[in-house]
Amino acid sequence: MCSIVCNTDVEQRSSQAVVVAVSSQAVFDSETEPDPGLPDLLKKGPAFSFIEAVQQVNKKLLDKNPAETLLFDVILLSNDSKDTNSKIIASVKHYGLAIGRFCFCNKDDNIESLQSSDAKLFLSTDRNDVFSASQQGIPSALLFPQQDWEQQDWKELKVVFSGDAIGFSQDDLSSLRGQGFTEPQLQSLKAAKDSVKEFAVQMGEMRSRFGLVGSPLRAGLVTVWGSRDVCARALRTLRGWGVLVDEAFSLAGAPPSPILRLLQPHVLCVDGLFLAPGGATLGEGGWRDGVM
Repeated sequence: MCSIVCNTDVEQRSSQAVVVAVSSQAVFDSETEPDPGLPDLLKKGPAFSFIEAVQQVNKKLLDKNPAETLLFDVILLSNDSKDTNSKIIASVKHYGLAIGRFCFCNKDDNIESLQSSDAKLFLSTDRNDVFSASQQGIPSALLFPQQDWEQQDWKELKVVFSGDAIGFSQDDLSSLRGQGFTEPQLQSLKAAKDSVKEFAVQMGEMRSRFGLVGSPLRAGLVTVWGSRDVCARALRTLRGWGVLVDEAFSLAGAPPSPILRLLQPHVLCVDGLFLAPGGATLGEGGWRDGVM
């Protein structure tokens, strides 16, 4: 059973809003003891900066057009105890987060909750949760751990897409099979591209509201093991979806961790091979390096 609680302190978004469901375990740290003077509040977690960045995007969209309806609508998904759930609500209000709804449910009901909420993207720091949701056709991505996130003043929302997934084509199949990839792994790769498309298109529409300079939305593209042709194909695909890519990197097998540390994305839309339990180990050039 799931319980939906609306945050009456936040204006509910229109049907045109981009619904993003975020794991509460990523936004708040429910494992660490609270401050003695604030026993009913949870400490900030690794994805807290994502919420702040989303709020900046919404604010700038409304500054440009007070009647704007294409905004982010954040839902917090929690599998915690009732006691922790009450602390989540109190913490959201204490920190002034614009989270419109809370979805409290058992972990077994996560997929049903995400489907019923019409989430365009599910975000978590848990790779297995992201894989499970993506296997059920729910667009999903990883929340990337930020460096010095508590000291940052987040004015931009940064999303990095996997060029390996988006640039994937039928022509790559024989080459990938020759590298030892199995048919289920190749299907996961294709599904990762299809899954992210709707969110990417909506992000592109949001980005179009701003000029080339000063946008609070930034998109990056990183191809880890694919060729330069794969990277170029991914760029063309994203452009066709309306996404302006600010930075693109074709690593040709080099480890992605230095680039990711430089980019500091909030959201990492990686490929299905990385997400799959027991999936392909891509060596020093794989997404596994420096991501988790």
